[in-house]
Amino acid sequence: MKIAFVGAGRIAQALMQGWLQAGVQPTDLLVKTTAHQSAQRVAQKYGLTLVENYSDFQAAQMVIIAVPTPALATIFSELAGQYSGIIVSVSGGDLATIAQEVAPAHFVKAIPNTPVQIDQGITALTFPKETPTAIQEQVTKSFNRLGQTYVVSEDLLGTYGTVAGCTPAFVAVMMDALSDVAVQNGIARDQAEEIINQMLVGTASLAQEKGQHPAQLKDQVATPGGSTIRGVVKLEETGFRNALIQAVNAANA
Repeated sequence: MKIAFVGAGRIAQALMQGWLQAGVQPTDLLVKTTAHQSAQRVAQKYGLTLVENYSDFQAAQMVIIAVPTPALATIFSELAGQYSGIIVSVSGGDLATIAQEVAPAHFVKAIPNTPVQIDQGITALTFPKETPTAIQEQVTKSFNRLGQTYVVSEDLLGTYGTVAGCTPAFVAVMMDALSDVAVQNGIARDQAEEIINQMLVGTASLAQEKGQHPAQLKDQVATPGGSTIRGVVKLEETGFRNALIQAVNAANA
């Protein structure tokens, strides 16, 4: 399956890396961008095919639009009539309006998160109501190679994107703080980061494999009167839970 990209920024490169890791051949990934030098660097880095014109996209079954929002209107108008496959925007745009504009191509909106680059990501997809089942299955199958995929209504796409796409940054802030306090208490930085990384991987794996509620995982560690429950109480006193809720709501506003 050939996949073309308009744009070569961070999320585009995350998708490129993920599909390459999943077995897509570099020669089956095409890239076009107005920033020619940037596109050249990305094409050389991953061994992709650099194209100049949208007419070159006809060989691709799917086109990923990953550009700043102000550039979307121009790109969609240029693609209209030149490409009739599947167009997936990770940059937004009104679903119904763009679907009409780019027809007979099929339009899809997607919000992937950065772990797609190691095939451990989450992608939310939304399709126009008239999208054939075969097209929905084809797109979903392609993104399933990058991790987990959820098909949602357009009104929930932003919320899914926030919960899956913004929270890696929030978790990274927490990881950074835990690393700092470990160093403060005498652990070397590289070892602190190693411990924290493995702790998160292990905790997430435990939650997935056992199917347990987060409160159950907490209770397995927080023995009565112990140090862990004292730490949990301090988190509650200092507003840790509320800070996370407010951060997600602010990002989703």
